[in-house]
Amino acid sequence: MGFLNINKKYLPLKTHYFLFDAGNSPIIPFLSTIAKQRGYSPLIVGDIFTFLLLLNVVVKPLTGFVTDKYKCRKTIFLGSLLLNAFLTGGMYLIPGATSLTGEIPDGEVLNTGVFWLFDMVITLRMVLFMMAEVLQETITMTIVDGDVVLFGAQRLWGAVGWGLTSLVAGTMIDWYSRTKEHKDYLPGYLLSMTSLMLDFAVACRLKVPESDAPTRNIFGDVKKVMNAKMGMFLVWAMAGGIFTAYIWYYFIWYVDDLGTIYHPERKSILHSIQGFSLTIECLLGEVPFFYLSGHVINRTGHMTAFSISFAMYALRFLLYSVIRDPLWVLPVELMNGITFGLSYMAGISYSAKIAPNGTEGTVQGLFSMAFHGFGSSLGSTIAGYTFSYLGSVMAFRFIGLVALATCIVQVTVNHFMKRNSITTI
Repeated sequence: MGFLNINKKYLPLKTHYFLFDAGNSPIIPFLSTIAKQRGYSPLIVGDIFTFLLLLNVVVKPLTGFVTDKYKCRKTIFLGSLLLNAFLTGGMYLIPGATSLTGEIPDGEVLNTGVFWLFDMVITLRMVLFMMAEVLQETITMTIVDGDVVLFGAQRLWGAVGWGLTSLVAGTMIDWYSRTKEHKDYLPGYLLSMTSLMLDFAVACRLKVPESDAPTRNIFGDVKKVMNAKMGMFLVWAMAGGIFTAYIWYYFIWYVDDLGTIYHPERKSILHSIQGFSLTIECLLGEVPFFYLSGHVINRTGHMTAFSISFAMYALRFLLYSVIRDPLWVLPVELMNGITFGLSYMAGISYSAKIAPNGTEGTVQGLFSMAFHGFGSSLGSTIAGYTFSYLGSVMAFRFIGLVALATCIVQVTVNHFMKRNSITTI
């Protein structure tokens, strides 16, 4: 099935992915700069993201288990979409959107009620996002009967939605703020709310399959799948999450620093550059790779796919560390497919492959726990500290060297496991 030869059977899934990512791309990538404009330091922002991402450790496995056990995937899925739309609007109404004095001392920030209100709202929003995200992957993998190629053909439409809406949001924010001293993110919030409401309407029409087999205990489900190869898989998933956190939560901050420090003449178009970079990441990076990733993984195996991803992460981060003009980040974003896209698809498909009947949601939750929970939260913490003490450019050089070392270790461990007949897939 070609990219443009759309199978109408899966059209609701494609539409959901498009609208779901379109509803989150105007908010999630810009959270760091939204917080920065409020006067919060990189350490404070890192702590916020660390806490948010640690919630994955509980939220995603628990969501998978509860919906497997009580056969309520669609109800939870729809509820998370609808509530997320309303909370998005609530974020814009929180006072103190701009700090008039620049960065506020951390102690002062933590003593303000506005900060804790901001933290509470984005926490609730991210919890709902996590629930919807793990359920959409479980639902889709069930509908396509575990076919990783078909899964990629659906998932790529999320990248299309994210990429197009990021560009629109960034451009609209720059245009709307052209006569203002600081950026006003209202167009992004409105775009997000509209997309999520439309997604809710589409998701209502989805035929959501429930788990066939009974599941009684989340720990029993985990015990069914835990072994040496599963343990190493979760370690590599966590590493992928660490690297992804630098991109998802600090890339926009990094581009902002490039414009502010090295090329202030680009300041007026920074959000357009940031939005366009996300468009390139998704449309030219992720979309082709989501389509091809199933074929790549079938040919290389899941563990080799992780190796390739880690090597490309190292190259990507090291390129960031030598760039000074924000425009030059744009071609580097073409690598997003082979970095994030490949590792994420390998994780999703491996989880579906090894999940015993009736535990599909739980196993997907385990992968998400490792990738988005432990991995991304640790990555966000490391990023916060390295951005604070090394600066954004050197922070990417540091994590680039870490990614290179991880790749070498992963290849070595994978080779050892094969030699000792510990099967990897």
